[in-house]
Amino acid sequence: MKRSLAFGGLVATAGLLAAGLAAPAQAAGDVASTPLANTNLAAQEVAAFWYGEAKANLINATPYGVETKIVAKHVSTGGPSADTKPGVVPAIGDEKKTTSKSKNVNLPKTVGKVFFIGGDGRPHWCTATSVQSGYRNLVATAGHCVYDTESNKATLDKWVFVPGYYQGKTPWGIYVGKQAFTHYDYDVYEDGDRDYAFVTVYNGVLPESVRADRHYESKVFRTRAEAEKELRRLEADKTTGWSDLRIVEVRGGRGNDDHHHGRGDHRGRDNDRGRDYDRGRDNDRGYKVAVSVADFAKLNPNKDLTGNGPWAEGTGADAPVEISKSDYRSDQDSYVSRDGSTLYFRKPVDGKPGDGDGHHGGGKDGDHHGGGKGGGKGGWGDGRDLAPSPSPSPVTSESPAADSTPANDQGEDKGKGRERVYKYFKRTFWATKQGVVGYKVVGKKLAIGLKDVGRLGDNVGGQGLAYNQKVGKPVFIFGYPSGSHPDGNYAFTGKTLKWAYGKTFAVQAPEVKGEELLGVKTSFTGEGSIGSSWLLNYQSARRLGYLNGVTIGLADTDKNGRIDTSVSPYFDGETYGVYKSAANLWSGKIV
Repeated sequence: MKRSLAFGGLVATAGLLAAGLAAPAQAAGDVASTPLANTNLAAQEVAAFWYGEAKANLINATPYGVETKIVAKHVSTGGPSADTKPGVVPAIGDEKKTTSKSKNVNLPKTVGKVFFIGGDGRPHWCTATSVQSGYRNLVATAGHCVYDTESNKATLDKWVFVPGYYQGKTPWGIYVGKQAFTHYDYDVYEDGDRDYAFVTVYNGVLPESVRADRHYESKVFRTRAEAEKELRRLEADKTTGWSDLRIVEVRGGRGNDDHHHGRGDHRGRDNDRGRDYDRGRDNDRGYKVAVSVADFAKLNPNKDLTGNGPWAEGTGADAPVEISKSDYRSDQDSYVSRDGSTLYFRKPVDGKPGDGDGHHGGGKDGDHHGGGKGGGKGGWGDGRDLAPSPSPSPVTSESPAADSTPANDQGEDKGKGRERVYKYFKRTFWATKQGVVGYKVVGKKLAIGLKDVGRLGDNVGGQGLAYNQKVGKPVFIFGYPSGSHPDGNYAFTGKTLKWAYGKTFAVQAPEVKGEELLGVKTSFTGEGSIGSSWLLNYQSARRLGYLNGVTIGLADTDKNGRIDTSVSPYFDGETYGVYKSAANLWSGKIV
């Protein structure tokens, strides 16, 4: 998919003078820009994340497997077309032409890996290269190695460029991304014809010292679900170098101080399960933790859950709370709330005070509910009124539908011929559960001593840019291919920089909305190839050329089980416009 604009010429910058050349006009609305680490502190934390834990995140990163293998076909008619005259931007230090040749292909210092956190929350990498810019701070790669097309976030997290990367070594430092630029059509429509990005980066940094600042602990959460929500929030935090984040159980017991229960910052949270839920601890077995009615019933088989126990060791029932008839949503004698946490039940109160077997108030001193001799209303041994009498274990069905008719507080007692009056209650339950009282998130906040190593282009140089070039020109492709061919053969490891060479030809890939793409015959495999640099007129002696494409996908065009084609967008005047928007923006230092 391509929208055509009228352009009128070719541009040379950075010391390459060309008489009579004019810059293509670029509509401002065609460029999309998104901040990455937009403050020095945020950039420091990103660098700390990758350098921390003995560079574990760098070493354990895997090739990015999004939109890698595509179906592409060679087209003999149509295909890419220039929207104006061919143009170039020279490489850094390549203002003067050279005719020297080399029998060997010297690999460019500008190429390296970009590392980031993918939509799956894990570290990944693509290939990228440094390119010429006004402040020598620009990186080019595939658009989907910068913009998150999987989880629909704006950009991939903790984005850095490491030129010359090899198995944990960062010879020229880490360069944290500051701002990303791509074409509007890729940002909005994920148009394969515009799957490229230019990213400004801060000055590089190398570690002087690496240490874990301190052990981090969150406040105590009542449920694992709350702790998991906090864990996701911290993992998405772009401003802090968190490491080894995980959820742990918080346990109570004899001698534990109240702050282990979260009293300092958590008391009263989710306190809707009864007044005893957040009260003190059982000194022998730990703190009380609310349990569901079903779990409590399993721990106390054949017990009347509306009565006074005795309950199994390490379990207990909160005192019943009397509720109104309108709050009781059933015509059954008992039911369980939809979330399983609360038992609702009703008890008849139409007998005379002191009747019965002592369970409801009459009877002898010391009987289960205490009520005193022959007199008064039933109690809980502490004088509280209207305790329900024991009965067989209540039905623990789910709560009735919303349109259930509330129970009447009067009904006919068929056996005795008189109306019955009910009182209504709710009750919750607890268990020590071996001392588990909640959950918290723990981990490490990394502190890295960083030193500035200067601008990217000053350290490794920067490739030039070529656009509106004729299809059919030969290019070198430099990248870190990895993974297997469709037939299972593993040809590349992704650990070392490789090169390929071939002439461009027109291809189409409808599945990525690619109507005007370029292809080159290569055997590069796997996700690591994505973002590989296509360099036109590459001079091996100087290790410089003109960036004329970036790999966005790989194809098995003859369907023989072997990757045979690398695919790139065609760089035209609109590509130059995106580049130009990024090329003259300053980034600066982070330390």
